[in-house]
Amino acid sequence: MDAVVLQEKIDHLLRSVRRLLPVGSDVCYLYSDDVSQLHQSIHNQLNELYPLRGETMEQDASLCLALLLGYSVSMYANPEEESKKYNTLVRSRHILQTLSTSSLKEQLLTVYHELTESFEPIENF
Repeated sequence: MDAVVLQEKIDHLLRSVRRLLPVGSDVCYLYSDDVSQLHQSIHNQLNELYPLRGETMEQDASLCLALLLGYSVSMYANPEEESKKYNTLVRSRHILQTLSTSSLKEQLLTVYHELTESFEPIENF
């Protein structure tokens, strides 16, 4: 997949997740039908993006961040989704070890630590 198209898909997933997790003045109100559709959309986006890899380390980090945030709001918790989340955490750990210091690294590291609490220790990071 072209890097630009992939980035657009990553950005779309992040926007979708942020609609469910508004921060500060970004608060918006969603009707229950909208929430259901948004969850389904996020689920579909996760399935589309999960097997992909970014063309650069930064894009791959952005992809992992979007995936992890998507899994954190997903209402489709099942063993397959948990396995995908775990694999994305493992992948994120490897990316974090080589990614240079940036706000993206800080965001990914924060989400990584929040989500690893729900799993057996992956390995010490």
